[in-house]
Amino acid sequence: MKFFPRNEDGEPASLLPVFVVAGLLGLTVLGSLGAWVMSGAQPDVEARMGPKKTYARLPEMSFTLGGGAGRNVDIQVLLEVDPGVGGADVDPYAPRIADRLADHLRDVDPAQLSGAGGARLMKDSVAAAVGRELRGVRVRNVLLDRMVVR
Repeated sequence: MKFFPRNEDGEPASLLPVFVVAGLLGLTVLGSLGAWVMSGAQPDVEARMGPKKTYARLPEMSFTLGGGAGRNVDIQVLLEVDPGVGGADVDPYAPRIADRLADHLRDVDPAQLSGAGGARLMKDSVAAAVGRELRGVRVRNVLLDRMVVR
């Protein structure tokens, strides 16, 4: 009984191609089985992470800082608002928010805006201005998309 194939010279032939094909077929079966199992296990993203966040983008704003240094700050702000509020609902209030923010930033020294404390100060200033103007809209978070002090 011959278990190993032989060449015409009588030497054993290589079984490497047979093992490679069998391994590839096995991996294909395992991959298909894994995909089938995972297709039924897709969690509901909204149930896990909550409702999709709604953002309102304020127009780019530029302000002159106080302290007599003649320095400016340019900011681009995203406001995370309640899901029931559309991003466009904030647009009519943007000029009033910018005016309030300009009044507050006239008292800020440019040195206060350096580092992480400066970003926190700017977020708090924006949140205060937005809170005053948008009384009926709950702003969950203020995100600084861009802040450049020049």
